[in-house]
Amino acid sequence: MWSGLKLLTIDDEDIIRESIAAFFEDCDFEVIEADGGEKGIEMFREHNPDIILTDLNMPGTDGFEVVKTVKAESPLTPTVVISGAGMIEDSIHAIREGAWDYITKPVVDMAELEHTVNKALERAQLLKENKKYQIHLEEKVVERTKELRELNEQLEEKVKERTNELQESLDRLKLAQNQLVESEKMAALGGLVAGVAHEINTPVGIGVTAASHLEEKTKKFSEVYNSGKMSRSSFEKYIQLALESSKMILSNMNRAADLIQSFKQVAVDQSSEEKRKFKIGEYINEILVSLHPKFKNTKHKTIVNIEKDFAVNSYPGAFSQVMTNFIINSLKHGFDGIEEGEIIIEATNNNGLVSLVYKDNGNGIPEENIHKIFDPFFTTKRGQGGSGLGMHIVYNLITQTLGGTINCTSSKGQGTVFELEFPCEVENDND
Repeated sequence: MWSGLKLLTIDDEDIIRESIAAFFEDCDFEVIEADGGEKGIEMFREHNPDIILTDLNMPGTDGFEVVKTVKAESPLTPTVVISGAGMIEDSIHAIREGAWDYITKPVVDMAELEHTVNKALERAQLLKENKKYQIHLEEKVVERTKELRELNEQLEEKVKERTNELQESLDRLKLAQNQLVESEKMAALGGLVAGVAHEINTPVGIGVTAASHLEEKTKKFSEVYNSGKMSRSSFEKYIQLALESSKMILSNMNRAADLIQSFKQVAVDQSSEEKRKFKIGEYINEILVSLHPKFKNTKHKTIVNIEKDFAVNSYPGAFSQVMTNFIINSLKHGFDGIEEGEIIIEATNNNGLVSLVYKDNGNGIPEENIHKIFDPFFTTKRGQGGSGLGMHIVYNLITQTLGGTINCTSSKGQGTVFELEFPCEVENDND
């Protein structure tokens, strides 16, 4: 499977190092050996191996220094530490320093070591492919951004031309008004102005609103791109928005120009900025729509019991990440082995605080794990894709970004309940 890959094994015990080397040579690896940490770092830099197996406790430069060096210089090169029995604390420390996995001595079953190496190589391959895809996506973003910039420049030029035409028409109208006043036809002019203002109000208002909305979304698009958090779906939504807004602006400006040409009249409409608020129930439903592919092949259902007009001034990005983590955890852990699961989400205004309850009727969390769920790297899916960071991130978003609190209650086989409270300047929006 990994024929031709380079494997570097570092150990000061010759018999262990040589037995590992012999085993992986039989597996078609190109094996490089080092009898100490200093030599191992030198061989790493010289040969650029695909994976490294290193002992921790060695004289001179130890395995911890090897792990830190590899992480600093080649973060996508997997390092597996091999430590003596009873030294689990050292292994955990090494993983925090950058090791990908660990196995204990003595290595009785070489198949276990081979499995660990295969998993590390598979993960490294996925990370490298993801990195390539990210670079490709960034190139596409740059390309599309250039196209959008050119489109915006063309749009600005069109708007400028139409504005000049409108200004000229307005100047002609003013002159006509003066002539009408002088000829005692003010009443007729008043009727004309009122009629034209009414007719032109709609297309100009739509055009201005669309341009303002496009400008706002472009600024936000630029901020997301500069932050490195651009997603493909966000990019595609912005492209669609830009095309639709451009079409709307040009269509309505042309309509306004035609009205001006016919009536020799212009009207100007101004738009106001939107507040940074969202309706919490509607937003949760939007999140559920984005997660629809996760549900479509299941019989699980979600019930949102939140008043339609319950609006909050908050951080929708952070809130979305919290809810997404809850839902994914229910699907991945809570409903594992359950055919028809149910999620219920409720939120109320509690004297200026959002009191939100998220609960599922899934497998629940064993009592001994409840106090660990918000700890970094804690997962019951080790080796199955679980990073152990999801609920830790949720805890930080709620307590730091949203400035609130979170509590979890659960028991095995009885589902899980999360209770959140955070200040959000809650309003009842009846507009």
